[in-house]
Amino acid sequence: MKKLIALLFVLMTVMSLMIPVFASAEETAPTKTMWVNCANGKKLNVRSEASTSGKLLYRLDCGIRVTVKENVPAAKGWVYVTAQGHRDGGFVMSKFLVEGKPGKYEITERDDNFRTVQPYTVTALALNDRTNNSVGLRTAPNKTAKMVRRLSAGDRLEVIAVGKVWSKVFDPLTGKTGYMANDYMAR
Repeated sequence: MKKLIALLFVLMTVMSLMIPVFASAEETAPTKTMWVNCANGKKLNVRSEASTSGKLLYRLDCGIRVTVKENVPAAKGWVYVTAQGHRDGGFVMSKFLVEGKPGKYEITERDDNFRTVQPYTVTALALNDRTNNSVGLRTAPNKTAKMVRRLSAGDRLEVIAVGKVWSKVFDPLTGKTGYMANDYMAR
């Protein structure tokens, strides 16, 4: 009996000494900082499993910084992340994460951010106050979206809906509707 108690005591002592080793191994696990950048400014679903059928834990806004835990196994196209303000991590689709913090014009504005207005005419402005640089009329409210056409300073457009960063405009020259950053138009 004394040998059994002594053996248990030795095992408990060894295990208690190993706890800091295991804890430090978890702290030094490979991580990567990334940012959320979803299509159409929607929120990114964080799930309990690396699958769209996994339980929805919470949603993250575009532009939020996350920490990717590279040592957590996940299905192809998925990663495990943690985010400030959320106690637990979860799985997200990796295609909605970018390595650099998205800029003001790179985060796609949500459709429900646009308010329909009585159409009014605006004039396109040049980029950075240079008349030889032009701004793009885009297919979506994001500077990486496909360009409808390159506008020149002075081109006239009709604003039909206004968002926080972008406006939906009608281009009378092409007869097409597109998006233009609010900072590059004047009424």
